[in-house]
Amino acid sequence: MDRTITDDFAGERSELSQRVTSDVQFSKMYDRISRLAKIGVWECDLATGNLTWTDTVYDLFGIPRGTAINREETLKLYDATSLVEMEQLRSEAIRNGTGFTLDILICTASGKQNWIRLTADIEQVDGKSVRIFGTKQDISAERAAQEKLRSLQNELIYLSRVSAMEAMASNLAHEVNQPLAAASNYLSAAIGRVSHGTVTPDLAECLDAALQSTLRAGKIIHLLRKTSGRVPIVKIEFELQQVVKEALILAAAETTNLSISCDIDLSAPIIADRVQIQHVLTNLIRNASEAAAGKVCHITIRSSQVEGQVEIRVSDTGPGISDDILANVFESFVTTKPEGLGIGLSISRTIVEAHGGNIKATNLPGGGASISFTLPLMARAPLSGSD
Repeated sequence: MDRTITDDFAGERSELSQRVTSDVQFSKMYDRISRLAKIGVWECDLATGNLTWTDTVYDLFGIPRGTAINREETLKLYDATSLVEMEQLRSEAIRNGTGFTLDILICTASGKQNWIRLTADIEQVDGKSVRIFGTKQDISAERAAQEKLRSLQNELIYLSRVSAMEAMASNLAHEVNQPLAAASNYLSAAIGRVSHGTVTPDLAECLDAALQSTLRAGKIIHLLRKTSGRVPIVKIEFELQQVVKEALILAAAETTNLSISCDIDLSAPIIADRVQIQHVLTNLIRNASEAAAGKVCHITIRSSQVEGQVEIRVSDTGPGISDDILANVFESFVTTKPEGLGIGLSISRTIVEAHGGNIKATNLPGGGASISFTLPLMARAPLSGSD
């Protein structure tokens, strides 16, 4: 064979060998980076539906590497909400020839939940989408960090609100405690004097009720201090029906034209601070009555058990809550009343959240507003001899 030809063959073999070596090194480098970043590559032939995954994608889904991939079976691993979003974006991408990015939640074949950042792009031929491809990256640690940060931010917001409430409680207590103490003393003296003379039962009853209301107001001032979070909540088991009844009596003493209907779940004993929950209910009833602006106020109070908690809902037939403040109605100093301080609902939220519950406000379709809050149920001990 001609030496020149032999040399050319040798040169081509050497160049090919170098290219193969380079490709192998590049592949190894890609695999290392892919494992470190937890990023895998995937593609789907739109004509055949055939899927191709790199090893990292198999690992993300908890499926043995090299296993034949069935798209329908793979979709069963997606969270329902993530699946709907992903399929919608995928259809739009194929139709328009555009890519997308989406964070999705999956449950691996072994039952572990993973958050994956999915990126996709489209390959088109003659204006027709023929292939969809992209990357999948494990972002579970990133999502966990985001949730932790969100939790810390919420805690900071809560502590800031509590700090503001503590300052208001201190000022209110200072301003109100003295006249309340004086009123209590005068009422006690009046009751003592009328007990020695002739007095109608109605007057005696009114004086006693006034004294009790004054003493209860003192408890509420003490309650404001409790909402700072520095004084432990005194939780006891009680029946909601009785506390609702007491709240109605308190509210009725300050408002008129009330029409109340109650539907209380008697099988749901609550464990909470009785005085604080009474304060929340009284405040919600009073707000509904004031919103009615002198007209007859129809209020419905219902309770029901929801996922280990009791949900209490106070609804009315008034004008509802203005859309301008609905989203922020539980913030401090938010009010629509000319003489309102805007702290009643903020205090209510602080109380409910301190009990591990949540509170929300909505406007009803037929008119009026509804405010609902949740409280923990009292755990029932199992009956002896039961399974």
